[in-house]
Amino acid sequence: MGNTTIVSKKEAIEERNEQRQKMVDLLTAKIDKAEKDLTTKLYIVEGGKVAGESISDFLTNKAQWKFSEALGVVEAVKQVNDSLDKIKTGKTKEFMITSLPLEAIYYFMTKAEGTGLLEAETFVLSVLKPVTDALQRSKQDRDVLDQLVRDRGTLESAIDSGVDLENEDTILIEISKELEKEI
Repeated sequence: MGNTTIVSKKEAIEERNEQRQKMVDLLTAKIDKAEKDLTTKLYIVEGGKVAGESISDFLTNKAQWKFSEALGVVEAVKQVNDSLDKIKTGKTKEFMITSLPLEAIYYFMTKAEGTGLLEAETFVLSVLKPVTDALQRSKQDRDVLDQLVRDRGTLESAIDSGVDLENEDTILIEISKELEKEI
């Protein structure tokens, strides 16, 4: 009788780990898609062509960099100018760029310095606000990706440690409920 209970419990844990592995596989597919989307998704930068030209001017003439940071300036300018070209040729009316150049632009903006109220207001309205608003939308997508990665790690850890069904962690239950529709 005791062996039957041990075998049943062991089988139940193995079955649960198979379910968890299916969830890990599903999360891995979602992570791959989210990563691809994050590198290709275009984010609208409010202000259109005017904002794009201000950002291009900032990067071209005012961005401070050291050593290999120069690559970030070069790539960001290339992306900004590509987006401006699409506006000029009528392919789009919106100024849009991917998350990586947005992050680079923001980084270089954190190093910006100036003097006086007029210069500060111009910087805020023409560069800082449009970029930070677009970057915030990008950050939301990155937060979703980060949560998927954490969820996968939690499941993999549960599989590796063989968490007992009687002591199922509430996080595992939440992840399971979120994914059970898709399994």
